[in-house]
Amino acid sequence: MNQSPEEASSDTEAKLAAWWKDLLGVEAVRPEDHFLELGGNSLMATVLSNRIESELGVEVSMGELFNTLRAVATLCDELRQEQIA
Repeated sequence: MNQSPEEASSDTEAKLAAWWKDLLGVEAVRPEDHFLELGGNSLMATVLSNRIESELGVEVSMGELFNTLRAVATLCDELRQEQIA
């Protein structure tokens, strides 16, 4: 079953999708979309990394951001769980 572009599997994924849309100037972001393929670059990744750190409280490297939306959201959730544990 395919998810609609707005249907995120987690709160983190929904937040990241909104940030990607804003930063990249795109209408929709799907879970399988890649940051670079949507027009992202290293400067945008730095902005996104800073936002993730300030809003979600985890540090994600630029290289880790050059992945799918779902992979980045999963990584952020895993990092947040490690902080709690």
